[in-house]
Order: sequence, then structure tokens, then C-alpha cells
Amino acid sequence: MALLSLRDAPRPRGLVLEEVPAPRLAPWAAALSASTEETTPSVPLASGRLVVLHDPDGQPAWDGDFRLVVEVRAQIDDESGTDPFLGAVAWSWLTDSLDDTGAGYHSLVGTVTRALSETFGGLSLSDACTHIEVRASWSPRTPDLAPHLQAWYELIHLASGHEPQLAQPLTLAPLETTTSTSFLAPVTDLMGVLR
Repeated sequence: MALLSLRDAPRPRGLVLEEVPAPRLAPWAAALSASTEETTPSVPLASGRLVVLHDPDGQPAWDGDFRLVVEVRAQIDDESGTDPFLGAVAWSWLTDSLDDTGAGYHSLVGTVTRALSETFGGLSLSDACTHIEVRASWSPRTPDLAPHLQAWYELIHLASGHEPQLAQPLTLAPLETTTSTSFLAPVTDLMGVLR
């Protein structure tokens, strides 16, 4: 049911989705990466990864048998990078996104990191840039993971400087149903199921 809820979740606008290898942190896992189609100049405005973990026996730290782990990284302007409230604001992007989509959750933990990067190479010094990164994990209250996926899409858009409305889905034709009701296999073609 959980995997089907991801497959049936509406697709966002302006994001490129791709299945990526999931870390082996639980018996069952799957992961997606996303990046904005819009770039500056050749780097996405924001990108991220979502990992779904499932342990049928549960894990005490999760207080459940599912755990969602997200990471979102975006380039920000220098002025925003020095704002003392940036961490609290970025964290509110996550909590507001979860609340906006109705994603029931508990045991939310995470960090907000800002970093100044200076790149050297060849004969010239590339421009310095400041990044913000939100890393978080939480346990869903139900196996319906679609609202959590939507919240992740919204977080990426907010981090890229877009309005959250861009995360609203496109209307798609109904997808074929599958006969499997199991969650995730250790090696899962998640994008094949999402198509």
C-alpha cells in the first residue's frame, strides 16, 4: 500500500525525478532524487533526495515501522546566507510543507546547514556561492506516503525561491494497477512502479 501511494501521487511541475540507490539502513528501502528544471547557469536552483525506509519489526528510534529521510540543497544569495534567522526559516519551509499537504508525522528531527563554497580551478577563480541544506527524518502516521512526497516537492520549490504552488500536481491519466500489495523489495525499481 505504501509503495502504491507513492506511485499514485500526483507529479510536480518543474522538477526532474529519478530513482537512485537507497542506503541500506533498513530491510526495505527506496529512494528518489529531484532537481529543478530551472538552473543557474547549469546547476539546478535546488535538488534533493527522499528515502523511504521500512522495517516490518519496527525500530525504537522511529517509533514505527516506516521512516522518511529527506535532503534538500539550494543555492542562496549572499545576503540571505548571513541572515541569523535563515535556519529557522528553512526549517519552517519543511514543517509548513508537511502541514500544508496534510502529511501526518511524528518524531521529526533534522538540521539546517549553510555553507560558503569557493571553487578554484584552471587560471581563474570561480564565483563564491552560498548553499543551504535541509536534512530531516520523520515517521509517517499512516502508510499513505503521497502527502509526504508532495511535502518534499514543495520544500524543494520553496528552497529554490519559488512559490509552493508550483508543487501543485499536473493532471495525469490513471496509472495501471499492479497485483502486488507488498511494500518494497530490497532491490526495487521504484520509478518503474511510479510510471
